[in-house]
Amino acid sequence: MIIHSNLVNKVCEKLKIQSISLTKEKLIRDYDEKISKKVITHKILFNLIIKSHKELTVSMLIADINHYEVILNKL
Repeated sequence: MIIHSNLVNKVCEKLKIQSISLTKEKLIRDYDEKISKKVITHKILFNLIIKSHKELTVSMLIADINHYEVILNKL
């Protein structure tokens, strides 16, 4: 999962969490599988509950993603 860097401050403030530095930078792949020039250096961890579905300790990478605020992985 990826969260846009513009949204992460609001989420961290609301959930009272802090971003975490990654031990190793990650590269972003575009939809055409080409490697982007953007690099991911931080993530956030939190518990996610949607209706009756619970995901404990969800990790969201922080990046400047075009046109979207959040990109969710397939479960």
